[in-house]
Amino acid sequence: MASSTSILDELRSHIASIAPMRKRSAATPTGWAELDQHIGGWPRPGIVSVHGAVGTGRLGVILPMLRANTHKQQTVAIVDPVGWIHPPGLPGVDFNHLMLIRCGSVQAGWAAHQVASSGAVPVVVLLDPPSLARDGVRLSRATETGSSTAIVITERPDPHLSAPVRIQTIGGQRIVIERGAPGTPCLSLD
Repeated sequence: MASSTSILDELRSHIASIAPMRKRSAATPTGWAELDQHIGGWPRPGIVSVHGAVGTGRLGVILPMLRANTHKQQTVAIVDPVGWIHPPGLPGVDFNHLMLIRCGSVQAGWAAHQVASSGAVPVVVLLDPPSLARDGVRLSRATETGSSTAIVITERPDPHLSAPVRIQTIGGQRIVIERGAPGTPCLSLD
């Protein structure tokens, strides 16, 4: 009779041969040196939650990353169910590498899932979707499948979203990093 150790070793070997572990891609730099120092960049694959009142700089937190990626000729997708994004209002972004998807609120989660899982777009931004509920879990899986980063921008934090990085914008280029437990000190982004 085989020992439990040898059975476990054989099982691990079998699992590794049929489903090898994917290596995590390098994190996507945020474009803010101080923020990168605290969180190590946007997780890839993974989800980021950026929340705060309208006008507190929610897009400003991701704008340096949008600029950098599009200038490196990497396509960035923005799923805008509300239709409020105006691309010329994104200074420095190369529009040749910006995919703007206006699909309406009902299809927002589905559209973000499709783009994130495609493997063709390293960053997907989802603006002000309705509560994601089950779509939040699907989006998390999609980032794993497509090795992408999904950044969900909302007014209030979405409890259904399993985001390892949560950032609250409070205006004046100040943010609170809520990684796991809320209450991390404020950072000022210059």
